[in-house]
Amino acid sequence: MLRFNKEFVLVGFDAEDSDAVIQALARRLHDAGLVEAEYGAATIERERHHATGLPTRPFPIAFPHADADGVIESALAVATLKRPVGFRNMADPEEELPVELVIMLAELRSLTTDEDIAEWLTEELNLNQKE
Repeated sequence: MLRFNKEFVLVGFDAEDSDAVIQALARRLHDAGLVEAEYGAATIERERHHATGLPTRPFPIAFPHADADGVIESALAVATLKRPVGFRNMADPEEELPVELVIMLAELRSLTTDEDIAEWLTEELNLNQKE
């Protein structure tokens, strides 16, 4: 089951950069006992090698996450930002996107690729469902 509640949401978060957002969200998940203490640092390290920014409209979003090590229980944390911060584009890591919404995934241990995560999120959150 995916854990999510208001304690995992930061609204109008004023972050200096992407690292600050990642650390703040990871801290929320760690305080709830859902991830290990090093999850934020592991997520930042992974972001350096595997960009998670998406050029969505009306504004870019990012899905930072670390590998499943350090995840105790699957969870989702969200931050809306007071001002955009740069995340590299998943499709073109040379491009930096001005991200305004960050969704941190402490994902299921079986998820190892961005495609797996996108599929899982689509199912878990009932995304792309016609009404």
